[in-house]
Amino acid sequence: MKKILVLAVVLTAAFSACNTGKNPKAFSEKDSVAYAFGLDYGRHAKSFDSTLNTAIIAQAISDVMNNTQKMTIGQAQDFLSEYFMVRIPARNLKASEDFLDGVIKNNPNAKKTDSGLIYEVIAEGDPNTMATDDVDEVLVNYVGTNKDDVQFDAGDSIRFPLRGVIQGWREGIKLVGKGGKIKLWIPANLAYGPQGSRDGRITPNEALVFEVDVLDVFPGEKPAEKK
Repeated sequence: MKKILVLAVVLTAAFSACNTGKNPKAFSEKDSVAYAFGLDYGRHAKSFDSTLNTAIIAQAISDVMNNTQKMTIGQAQDFLSEYFMVRIPARNLKASEDFLDGVIKNNPNAKKTDSGLIYEVIAEGDPNTMATDDVDEVLVNYVGTNKDDVQFDAGDSIRFPLRGVIQGWREGIKLVGKGGKIKLWIPANLAYGPQGSRDGRITPNEALVFEVDVLDVFPGEKPAEKK
């Protein structure tokens, strides 16, 4: 959050330098430092939202430098906190719900479990070799995308215990056997929820889509029952 706020200050010199039409190689040492800061923080801003209005950013920078800002730092922090913690999660949740409703409506082969997981069994695999418990391990190929079909993850011949993955995976992989293939549409509450992923690749309340080939299943050691 602080890094985003600092952006409004450190980009000032970069905007000024760009407006002079100078070749970056001809910058003075001071302007080079400023331009480097601008590139660094501009990169972060672009990774967050490449459609941000740069004219508004430039206006905010100018206001800070001239002590004419239209928000106090406290007001800006409060707004950004509400934006990231309330508005974005609510907006994503509505978009995810609409997306999943469309999957059920438009895909006659899709089924929905009581938990809200939507799935399509493309190939059932071996019914005698299936994961049945979270301690079981699976060997899989998979591709993960968001509702806009943008890939955020993939893996070939990845082995892991089901207890180490999101709930939607734990439930979905148990629906096919060795050699099977399944497509999963996972609602946010069975994925990364309102917090999103730690690396930022998955935003708050984002529905996920996975296509998974189950290459093998390895029964895990189940805890001994208490007598």
